[in-house]
This record gives sequence, structure tokens and C-alpha cells, in this order.
Amino acid sequence: MQNTADHEDQARFQHPSNRHAAWHDVLLLWIRPGQDAVKIIVFALAGLLLLLQYTLWFGTGGAVSLWELQRQIAVQQAQNARLDERNQALDAEVLDLRQGLASVQDLARSQLGMVKKGETFYQVIQQPGQGNKSAQQ
Repeated sequence: MQNTADHEDQARFQHPSNRHAAWHDVLLLWIRPGQDAVKIIVFALAGLLLLLQYTLWFGTGGAVSLWELQRQIAVQQAQNARLDERNQALDAEVLDLRQGLASVQDLARSQLGMVKKGETFYQVIQQPGQGNKSAQQ
């Protein structure tokens, strides 16, 4: 008699149309009278917990997207730091060129006698003996 029941169970699980019925039988064996509501609530809460965990980790605004955003922020901050250093170097170079141009003009005026457009150049020539006498007195 035991073999006949086992044979019927195997036949029921093997036939595709009977698979749903087989799972239903398994669930009915697991759920006992008086515990039905508790087990259903436990299953519902476990399913809700899994759904919330999935949303927490993989959903929009979840932990995975947060980690990706933090990585992107770190990359952008590193790039900004490099660009800030480059901008400071360019600012220093511009300042040097502005100040250097003024000093180059001063040297050109005093040593080479160069004149800008619109300026009037006056050259005072001293006689050979006057410069020494004024220095001696």
C-alpha cells in the first residue's frame, strides 16, 4: 500500500498539469489549523522585508547608486583640484608677464633710450668738463 501511494505522488509531480496541485498539497501539509494566520503573516512580512531590502540596496537612490555617486564625486573633486592648480599657475604666469613687461619697458627706456608713441624725448648733453666739476664741488 505504501508503494502505491509513493507511485501516485511521483506521477502527480511528474505530470506538468499536476505540479500546481502538488505544491498546493505541500503547502497544505505545512500549514496546520490554528497556525494559518500566523504563517501567512510571517510569509507576508518576510516578502515585504526582502522587497524593502532589494529597494534599499539596488533601487533608485539605494546603496549601490550612492556608492557610484560618491565615486563620481571623488573623481570630480580630483579633477577640480588639478584644474585649480593649473589655474593658479596660469594666474602667476600672467602676473609675471604683466610685471615683467613693466620692468622690461623701464630697462629699455633707461638703458636703450627707447620711447613710446606719443611721448617726447629730451636728451640733455653735458659738456665734457662740467660733469666732473659739479661732482667735485
